[in-house]
Parts: sequence; structure tokens; C-alpha cells
Amino acid sequence: MRNVMKINWKFVILFIVVALGISFPIQNGYLDDHFQTLARSTIFVNSGYLLAGISPLLAALVIIPFHKDLSDKITIFGEEKLKNILILCLPVLAFSVVGIKNDFGVEESLFGFSFAAINTIYACAEEFGWRRYLQNALEPLNKNLKYILISFVWWIWHFRFESQFELFIFPFICIVGGFLLGKLTDEFKSILPVAAMHNLIILTTSQGNFGWQQIAGIIIVIAGWILLDKYWKWVN
Repeated sequence: MRNVMKINWKFVILFIVVALGISFPIQNGYLDDHFQTLARSTIFVNSGYLLAGISPLLAALVIIPFHKDLSDKITIFGEEKLKNILILCLPVLAFSVVGIKNDFGVEESLFGFSFAAINTIYACAEEFGWRRYLQNALEPLNKNLKYILISFVWWIWHFRFESQFELFIFPFICIVGGFLLGKLTDEFKSILPVAAMHNLIILTTSQGNFGWQQIAGIIIVIAGWILLDKYWKWVN
């Protein structure tokens, strides 16, 4: 008889507790002053959210060595390593070309490259926790239920409950977005494409404006992903 994998809820709950515990002071701004001191005179001085990516990464690194029966369906690079790396790099390339306006006096293409590169690292750190660990840990669940559960935890992890938007609209955004990211992860069996998508969202929303550079960046990235996928299928 085939062995049926079971969810080890002890480790799943421990991961969630650790991730939320580390995230709480970061998301509530308790470390902003320390971050701004460290990032003073850099383009990331107002990007305290970057610390938040540490919480799911650290939680996963703490739990994985003890979770011996963890599924390995989703890995960092997946089965098509080069393709997934190129997918990850496309947002960096696109915003290095179109640039991003900024208030730091930094040349727009250089700022676009720097901002995209650091957020690539951030997105990979965050998605390592949500996908490499939690999505693998919940693999036995019904897929739709798995995506929704991870999305719900992701919403809580942001600790945004003060306004009607954060209580009623933001959870919907997290659930829909998390559902799509979960499906993307299962399709590629890698955290890199979902980190690339996560990065694209950051690049087009975190600056407080949505102009021609963001639109051009989205077009270049999505067109690049489509062409890359078609080329990969053609040569293989």
C-alpha cells in the first residue's frame, strides 16, 4: 500500500508562531528607527519593510532541520534551474532599462537596478518561508484549501488591522494574490518565479506613484516571461 503523507501540524504551527513573532515588531514599526539609522544616506532609508522578509526565512530555517518528513516538491531552483533564474532576473533587467524616479538624486536606471535587486533578495527570503517550507508542509491538503490557508497566514503576518481597508479589502487582496502565487509555485515547483512576481508587485506599487516607467516595466517583464516560456518549450 502506498504511504500517504500526513501534515505534521506541530511544525506547521511552530513555523507560523515564529514567523508572526518575528514579524510583529517589524510590521508595527518598532525597529524603524534602528533600520533608518543603519540605512542612513542610502536609497533604502525608508524601506523598513525589507526587515519583514527575515521572519518567514528565519522561521523556515529553524524548522526545516527538525521536520524530517517535509515534502521536497517545491525547491529553490525547481527542475528547470536556468529558466527559473532568468524569470527571477527579468524584473531587475526591465527596471534597469526603464529606471525608477526617486527623491534621492540617483540616476533613474541605477536606482531601478538597485531597488529591483535588493527587492529580489527580499522576495526570495519571504517566499522561501511561505513556499519552500509552508507550501511543502501543507502538500497533503486540497490545493485550494492550501493556497487559502497560506494566504490567510500571509494576511495576518502583515499585522494591518487599523482601517476598514486593512480589515475588509486587504485580506481579499492577500487571499487572491496568495492563491495565484500558490498555483504559480506548484506549476514551476520553484520559489524563483513566485519571488519574481512578488518583486514585480513591489516595484510597481511601493513608490507611491504609477507612471509610464511602471507600465513599461510590467510590459517588458510579462512579454519577456512569455517569450522565455515559448522559447524554452521550442528548444525542449
